[in-house]
Amino acid sequence: MTVTGDGPVTADQVAETAVETASATVETADAKAAEAAEAKTAETVDAKAVEAAGEKAAEAFGPGIDPERLAVCLSVLEELDRLEVDHPDAVRVRRATSHIYRMVKQRRRQERRAAKTAHDRKVTEATATGSARRVDDETAGILPSSRVAEGQIAGILQRPRSCYVCKERYVEVDYFYHQLCPKCAAENRARRDARTDLTGRRALLTGGRAKIGMYIALKLLRDGAHTTITTRFPNDAVRRFKAQPDSDRWIHRLKIVGIDLRDPAQVVALADSVAAEGPLDILINNAAQTVRRSPQAYRELLAAESAPLPAGELPAREVIGAFGSGAVAALPGAGSGALTAQDVTDLALVSGSASLERIQAGTAIDAGGLVPDLHDTNSWVQTVEEVTPVELLEVQLCNSTAPFILISRLRAALAASPARRKYIVNVSAMEGVFNRGYKGAGHPHTNMAKAALNMLTRTSAREMFEKDGILMTSVDTGWITDERPHPDKVRLAAAGFHAPLDLVDGAARVYDPIVRGEAGEDLYGVFLKDYAPGKW
Repeated sequence: MTVTGDGPVTADQVAETAVETASATVETADAKAAEAAEAKTAETVDAKAVEAAGEKAAEAFGPGIDPERLAVCLSVLEELDRLEVDHPDAVRVRRATSHIYRMVKQRRRQERRAAKTAHDRKVTEATATGSARRVDDETAGILPSSRVAEGQIAGILQRPRSCYVCKERYVEVDYFYHQLCPKCAAENRARRDARTDLTGRRALLTGGRAKIGMYIALKLLRDGAHTTITTRFPNDAVRRFKAQPDSDRWIHRLKIVGIDLRDPAQVVALADSVAAEGPLDILINNAAQTVRRSPQAYRELLAAESAPLPAGELPAREVIGAFGSGAVAALPGAGSGALTAQDVTDLALVSGSASLERIQAGTAIDAGGLVPDLHDTNSWVQTVEEVTPVELLEVQLCNSTAPFILISRLRAALAASPARRKYIVNVSAMEGVFNRGYKGAGHPHTNMAKAALNMLTRTSAREMFEKDGILMTSVDTGWITDERPHPDKVRLAAAGFHAPLDLVDGAARVYDPIVRGEAGEDLYGVFLKDYAPGKW
């Protein structure tokens, strides 16, 4: 009740005012009580929610601490808040709990590292060269083509990585190359398909049946050159080249010579045969023995050499010396094959054919057409006292003696070519380079052979160019093949390791001096590493 006016206040008015005031007080008290009840209810609900969440989390993590013991622990920690900081009991508890805190931090760091590793591996496996399917050096079949849109990436790394070529750090991963920065990836992708007109030119390529050699041969043939390749397995070579989708355009310009380059007499006969056919424009010394394989590794290839050849137009063939009849005798204990000849060819031309699953099934074939050796060691990891004299001699004969004989006996045929420039490309490797800060103790015999080949280039290149217009170079194909024993290679591939380049990249590096020479750039007397002159 509100009293207004100037009149006297009666007793009834005073009583009415008192009643109103009391009622308002009661209402206020009731409202506060209701608010308190609501707050208590909310606290109860929150506590139950927290408890439920804790129980749910405990279920997710599995069995935890006994509830009674945990309650005692929490009670002790509450008492700890009431102690002085320097109280002996407080110090003891802090020491005990600091270890737990450190362990939690360490686990969090490990979880973050594991998450980054998993993320980066997923990005890597989206590329062709880093695909989980890639065990051997072949990438064919992983992606439909290496031609991807400019700037396209597989993903962003959470840990920067060093580029295989330029060594700069990068995080954007190219769709094809997992270990090249965007700039180097674009350059390497562009050079993979570099072309030049070789119409009417003659080329001799050693080791042209498989892997890098096969892709070099395809470049020569598709650019118009009449190409002779050498191999120990000529019938497998016929099947490989016949299987190419465009073989009808160039197979009439291909000649396949069966020969064992470890026999100098056969190499001399090859050189004389090539010289007798007229001027030569290109000599590529690609054939090399890196690791001596067991006889069993050749069983499918040897069996395929006796199988019928495919129908249709086939390349010209020649066998030098007694190679044809002595192939099996040269590999005692090789056994017989379980695959068809065409299976061997088809499996060798696609990635993943040497996988652990295929090994277990007994159908594994690597890019060279060989059955993977499952020994836990090979000459790639052997030191000087472990390499056998036979393997030492085979490597020197194939990797340095044969190239020397071919260069010396075919120089006149190269000089006789009317072309502006003639080419000798000696396929080398970083193993033969002296100017390196570190040199491992493994495979000293292959290092020797490549170093000798490099010295041949450095010694004779200038004189051959000045006198006969011959451009002779040594070329590193890049890191394409993991030569370690196959069990190690499979294990490392499963762990995420893959070589940064593939077979086409190696072939493109070998072909590059010819493409540039035809464009007017004379490269000779140099060791080419990643398309640029490097140190010897």
